[in-house]
Amino acid sequence: MKEEQPKPAKGRYNTNEETKRIVWIQAAGHCELCGTDLTYDYRAGLPMKWGEVAHILPASPKGPRGSEEHSEGQAQVRTNESANLMLLCPSCHDKIDRDAEGYPENDLSSLHGAYLSRIRLAATTPDSGRAIPVIVQSQHFATANDIPVRDLLTAMSAEGLTAFDHGIKINFTPPGPRGRDTAYWQSIKDDIQYRLEQQLSRRGGIYGDAPVLAVVGMADIPALMLLGQAIGDRTNRQLYSFHREHRLRWPDVAAKPPVFQFTAPPEGDGPLALVLSISAQLPLRDVNEALPGARIAELSIPEPSYAMVQNRGVIHAFRDVLQMRLSQLEALTPDPIHVFAAIPAALAIEFGAMLTTQHQHQYQIFDRDKDAHNSFQPAMFLGQQALEA
Repeated sequence: MKEEQPKPAKGRYNTNEETKRIVWIQAAGHCELCGTDLTYDYRAGLPMKWGEVAHILPASPKGPRGSEEHSEGQAQVRTNESANLMLLCPSCHDKIDRDAEGYPENDLSSLHGAYLSRIRLAATTPDSGRAIPVIVQSQHFATANDIPVRDLLTAMSAEGLTAFDHGIKINFTPPGPRGRDTAYWQSIKDDIQYRLEQQLSRRGGIYGDAPVLAVVGMADIPALMLLGQAIGDRTNRQLYSFHREHRLRWPDVAAKPPVFQFTAPPEGDGPLALVLSISAQLPLRDVNEALPGARIAELSIPEPSYAMVQNRGVIHAFRDVLQMRLSQLEALTPDPIHVFAAIPAALAIEFGAMLTTQHQHQYQIFDRDKDAHNSFQPAMFLGQQALEA
């Protein structure tokens, strides 16, 4: 039996519920103009359906974008045509209806068609082109920073990746009154273990072949290394680097990696220390103060700078060099290797990821403590033995 057309209320025809469901499905639950997810309330962290089905040509002859040719009969017919209907957030819906001249029929129809084409393309993307967006950050730096999920989605799209499920965003617990003490680092471990790993498990497991993890972090270096260890070396991952100027866009995709220089440690019986002077030059006297008698090995670049991560190739080059040097250092001692690092966030994550499968050593990570005159203090142990403990 043919569904009876709803009668106009106040001169306006209403779209039936079946057509509305089709519009929601075709638009994948996102606003067709601003891209906002209309199925999830990020403020409450809960699923919520809050979008609106909007007309391109109006539901009445006198509505926005109406004309003499748009009769009552046309309004009645077009009100249940999905080609004439867009899924919009309340703000965009209000904007196109208040400024009908600025959003004419032809423009909206073109935008609607192009949007649906992108949805169909994304729906046919193979698993290798899907990724879970992961943002991990601290909020206790001198300058508060926040990496929007939308920035990461844009960076992913530029590399042919589409989001698989909702993004994961975790803000690490800030230090308590006693600063970065044992309790603070334990809270970081808890945040990763119970918030990140559980969410990844619900999305198909941490070590599965698909989907890829698209990861960006901005926090203390030991915390980022711990994040890398949790993600694991066996997981397909794409790391992104945050720049204040370029955000998550690579500053120079064609730039060659810097030349990594390695200074081997002297012979002796002292504890072995690895100094990573990549984003800044670490004074070796600070290392000796924290670890008296240390035999220091150093990996550096000619001009240390946080902006040295110009593209993903720099991360890969760092990994290749460090992989070889860690194996050499591990052959020198059965004891833990002590790490003092000044490195960009993406490299800190990569360092932690490397320690999960190919290296059996324990690594003790040091961090500067502002409450202890900015001296280096032991923060945590990483490596395969730390994972098994």
